[in-house]
Amino acid sequence: MKPCFVYGAQATAHGIAKALEREGRKVAGYVVTDMAGNPSCLEDKRVIPVSRLPEAKIYVAVPEYLHREIAGILEEWGRRDYICVDSELEYRLMKSYYQGERGLGFLPEESVALTEGKAPRRGLLRIYVAKSLHDKPLQGPVFFPAGCVTVQAGTALGAAMATDFHDNEGENISDRNGCYDELTVTYWAWKNSKAAVKGIAHYRRCLMITAAEREALLEGSLDVLLPLPFLCWPDSSMQYGRYNTSKAVEAMLEALSMLYGSSEREGAVQVLSGDIIYNYNMLIARQEAFDAYCGWMFPVLEQVERLCATEIKAEQHSRICGHLGELLLTIYMLTHGRKLRIAHGKKKWFY
Repeated sequence: MKPCFVYGAQATAHGIAKALEREGRKVAGYVVTDMAGNPSCLEDKRVIPVSRLPEAKIYVAVPEYLHREIAGILEEWGRRDYICVDSELEYRLMKSYYQGERGLGFLPEESVALTEGKAPRRGLLRIYVAKSLHDKPLQGPVFFPAGCVTVQAGTALGAAMATDFHDNEGENISDRNGCYDELTVTYWAWKNSKAAVKGIAHYRRCLMITAAEREALLEGSLDVLLPLPFLCWPDSSMQYGRYNTSKAVEAMLEALSMLYGSSEREGAVQVLSGDIIYNYNMLIARQEAFDAYCGWMFPVLEQVERLCATEIKAEQHSRICGHLGELLLTIYMLTHGRKLRIAHGKKKWFY
């Protein structure tokens, strides 16, 4: 079997390369449009520009909205032996990798699938889809799973949209959306929703919950459904640091220590020295687990706001709390999550 290359040089590409190698493919390296802003290597593999790409099979592992553009670039260079890694293929490859290499939890559908004559568990499941005045138009169809309702994020900062709910209703932090991003919707759901199962999604990405996963959450045999994590290199803190100020992480660690003690800080440092991150601030969880996670996270972010007030005012770092939320979700699920029954579901992007 001839070697292949992975198009991309960020976390998605790194994960796909590791998954392909686990399936027996030899990955010779990574390819990018040009080297500006990209590393010269990822782990032990070189990163090369498309102009130097030899004849090889290519797996395009970049966000789906870039697939058409990258396909055009490859064809301009006479490269037609490529596969665009969409949500379905990414999930299959990474599920196989995480099950085999990491032992991550996945729900065995046959163990809880609805059978003939068995009534579905009753209870309210609500997935709150964050929408914003700043959302980019989507080109294709959008199919959210049953139970999804829309919530406008940052309603207090602009005109109200035609959504099911607005994050400035009830107890809220809507006016801090510039710093918190979709987490103002998470806060709103924490304080105002009494649904038995609560989830957070985005206008262009969602966890596509199955009937089996829904049943498990409602009956209590599953506590949390998460998207597959990103596989980072060299570690989680470096992946975060590519786009954010290091002072934010330092402030987060200080806040953890201040609020919960040195052992909480030590646990966070250990997680950040690992190689996975749960991106996007997305999850679906039983009310008790959802509220406990929020009750732990938001006091930390409030402390970070105080410690990083100057950085938050700077445009390039204004979304500090939203970005840190991804790290805190990771830290919480990899430390406190030992007491929870966690499974990983399929993430879907819309463009």
